Amino acid sequence: MVRFSELLPEFWREFRFWRNVSNELNGSSPPGNFIGSMNYPYINVGALINDGSIDASILDNPEEWFRRGFTQWDIVKLRSRIILSRTKTSVKSFSNSIIDRIQELSIGRNPVNVEVRLRKLVLRALADDYHAPLGNIGELRDLRITSNVSAEGIIERLVNDYDVDARTAVIELYRGSIPISRIQRIFAVGLLGDRRFRRLVPTRWSITAVDSIIGEYLRDRVVDYNEVGQVEVHEMEYMGNRYFVILIPGPWRYELIELKMPGSVWNRDSHSPRVYVDYEGVRGMKGYAESTGGAFYAIRLGVLEYLNRIGRQASVIAVREVTPEYRVPVGIWQAREAVRNGMGINTKRFSDINEAINYVNSSLSTGDLWLVHSHLIREFRSDLTRFLLNDRENHTY
Repeated sequence: MVRFSELLPEFWREFRFWRNVSNELNGSSPPGNFIGSMNYPYINVGALINDGSIDASILDNPEEWFRRGFTQWDIVKLRSRIILSRTKTSVKSFSNSIIDRIQELSIGRNPVNVEVRLRKLVLRALADDYHAPLGNIGELRDLRITSNVSAEGIIERLVNDYDVDARTAVIELYRGSIPISRIQRIFAVGLLGDRRFRRLVPTRWSITAVDSIIGEYLRDRVVDYNEVGQVEVHEMEYMGNRYFVILIPGPWRYELIELKMPGSVWNRDSHSPRVYVDYEGVRGMKGYAESTGGAFYAIRLGVLEYLNRIGRQASVIAVREVTPEYRVPVGIWQAREAVRNGMGINTKRFSDINEAINYVNSSLSTGDLWLVHSHLIREFRSDLTRFLLNDRENHTY
């Protein structure tokens, strides 16, 4: 989490808009929510509210932000028009009328009109590498919905199905073309899964959980495909983040290497890049990607969507270089959308892995730093050495 004092003046200057807001507000929700993780299992649960001065439908819509090519500062300006109107409760508490209304508006496909009464309004930045930034927080006294909430039939069916497990529900919504950000929102307010296990889920956890579930579903399909025919490098860039995805003929294996350059948002004061790596083998990963966190699952999802589109599997190295141009954290959605929309667009093909390595090295500002941290390259070279030794033993010269 980042505090206001750690962010650039351009960031917190935008949030002065709300300083004179009264304790009563008639507005609309995008719809959107935010579930905190502090003091779990007693957490803050809130609805995202706007005063109606801007089209609310774009205030919590990462897929649309990417389609429109929004910059970091576009996101900051948008999110400065939101108040997080929240209340504190237990993750298992569903006998609360305010929580009921936050859940109700969260399934909507269009903005929902609301009236809120606040105890107080405070300026406090919420910004990290998981969710889009927020900086205006109102402590809720009451919240009322004053318009109809409309949702797709598949959402209403799964919200009211108390026997289907959460994983199955997430996959059904994904297959039903519900945007991933909306699935994450519905998941967060505990509206999916078996009645016995429904819980409020902190937003940062729900984002990663949904990316992980969809990724595992796609991976189970990918492992049955034939391998890609040659080495490919897919390149994309968004908001000062550069991505190189290397596809190597072989069984599904995946690693993410993050290179956070000096001067970038997560490495402001150091004089050298920080390197973070997570890896999963053919059988997947046990536990959580501790080093790269949500980025591991968000980028994996985009790569797997592409492999499913072309009906192939591959061994995958994803390199994310975070440059000094990335000055404000806007959420992990930017990595997900950049990769899932960029795979197959700017692609180069190579006759062998060494040519691909040389290309990536020459393209990255950090050069070959990623290479010494790559588990998959070490495995590939070890496999090649074993193959050559066996080949020599099996032939007489």
